[in-house]
Amino acid sequence: MGMKSSPAMPPPVDNSMVEETKKKEAALAEEKAKMLSSKKGGMYGTVLTSGMGVEEEATTGKTMLGGTFKS
Repeated sequence: MGMKSSPAMPPPVDNSMVEETKKKEAALAEEKAKMLSSKKGGMYGTVLTSGMGVEEEATTGKTMLGGTFKS
């Protein structure tokens, strides 16, 4: 009697959005790694010290309330 016609195929999936999202996520991960590495770098080298440390003797003296103590 009456046959049903087969359904039309759906349009192909657009993969450009998936590829664009992957590129943006990779760029974000790279930027995050760059920021973390620069943050870690600040911990290892400071103004006065390095891996060797400070080799000079510290200048110390007696003080009285922030001023020099005269005897």
